[in-house]
Amino acid sequence: MSFPINPPRELSQEEWDLWQEGPLNRWAMQHVADFIPTCEILPSLSPYVWPEEIAPNEKIQSELLDLYTDGLLIVKHGKIVYENYLNGMVLDTRHLLQSVSKSILGILIGQLVSEGLIATDQTIGYYLPQMQNSGYSDATVQNALDMCVGVKFSEEYHDLDSEIQVIDRVSGWRSSHSGDPEGVRAFLPMISKEREHGKYFQYCSANTDVLAWVAEAVTGIPYVQLLSDRIWKPLGATYSANMTMDNYGSPLANGGVSTTLRDLALFGQMVLNGGVINGHQIATPEWLLDTVTGAPSGSPIVDSMQKVHPGGSYRNQFWITHGAHKEIYGVGIYGQHLWIDPVTQTVIVKFSSLPVATTPEHSLAHANLFRELSS
Repeated sequence: MSFPINPPRELSQEEWDLWQEGPLNRWAMQHVADFIPTCEILPSLSPYVWPEEIAPNEKIQSELLDLYTDGLLIVKHGKIVYENYLNGMVLDTRHLLQSVSKSILGILIGQLVSEGLIATDQTIGYYLPQMQNSGYSDATVQNALDMCVGVKFSEEYHDLDSEIQVIDRVSGWRSSHSGDPEGVRAFLPMISKEREHGKYFQYCSANTDVLAWVAEAVTGIPYVQLLSDRIWKPLGATYSANMTMDNYGSPLANGGVSTTLRDLALFGQMVLNGGVINGHQIATPEWLLDTVTGAPSGSPIVDSMQKVHPGGSYRNQFWITHGAHKEIYGVGIYGQHLWIDPVTQTVIVKFSSLPVATTPEHSLAHANLFRELSS
């Protein structure tokens, strides 16, 4: 099967290192395929038709502007009840998800586990001989899913020496440096072990890229094709999504997906429905139950969640609030959100272009907004 790669246009040297930041990101988040090579995640030939009961909600307009919103969609009991596009975004605009992309991978890995192609207690080195001399060699798949791999990795987005900046550079998201590895999968085996796996929570985007590589290894199918055939088409997605690709044909699975509001909401509704949407069982109930239950007792504490979601945890590439409504969510820097409330049967998708990657204040403001909108 052939998957077209969209050619990029040139950015200036300054733009390459600033496009994720405000104010340039107000344009860039909606136009990633214009300057980074992307590969299409193909949609359904029979798109899902959303029931709609849309009603105006003027009281939240000022909050949306304050939170640099590009688009907001609310689904209640399977019907779209609110939809709003700002900052030039329209119905078919594909917006970068950043790390909400990780949650899509979590569902794909669950499929492969349910089919016996992956065992979560097996090591990364078992599936990827290329990683046997890396820090990932003896980490389990579950360690990577739950961000409990003890590798040397800094997720400091503005630190020029951080590993996340290296991943940005080798994936084509930033201007390259002399001596950089040749692509994402040349860099991943270079990451070393720093401490015992499974004992500490450490948010590490490289874990997702390693898991995408595992998915390819056990199926023999490119990651983008797996997303097309196993998720986007059976969902009933109306539009193609896209994935950024490095110069060597590897995806940036940790944050490289761009899609529309409605199609991401469809993914969220599938999760809320117990894995079923559009007549297809996409995720197994067992995998979703394991996910929404959150990290098992005795798992490492997720310190970064405690001010916003006390007792919150991370499981299978989703964040779990452990609040009264047992919400689960995906989140990406600069304000990308997929929020799922099983008690009120609400799915909320919000795309944004915040001027900075993340702050506790923005996280709390979004959580408060989503709980208000879910009530």
